[in-house]
Amino acid sequence: MTQVPTRPDPPTDEELNAYIVTRYALLGIDIFVLPESDEDAPMDQERLLENARSILRQDVTAADFDIDPQFHLPVPHPAPFTAWTEEESR
Repeated sequence: MTQVPTRPDPPTDEELNAYIVTRYALLGIDIFVLPESDEDAPMDQERLLENARSILRQDVTAADFDIDPQFHLPVPHPAPFTAWTEEESR
């Protein structure tokens, strides 16, 4: 009998902030030049980190989607039977 792995605890805001700052730094972006919190600024550190955390958490939710094994993805090429029909290719 195989064991089902337990799901790890979701990361805290501080852990996600460290990840986000690191990723931006690896891209050569210094987010610390932004004001820490300023409603009048187009962007500040607080909003940037909040938005990035939201995106990361949405990615986790999307990745946890159960795929229907009978679902057939659309294909980018015409089906072979179109050669015998009057359908025109675009």
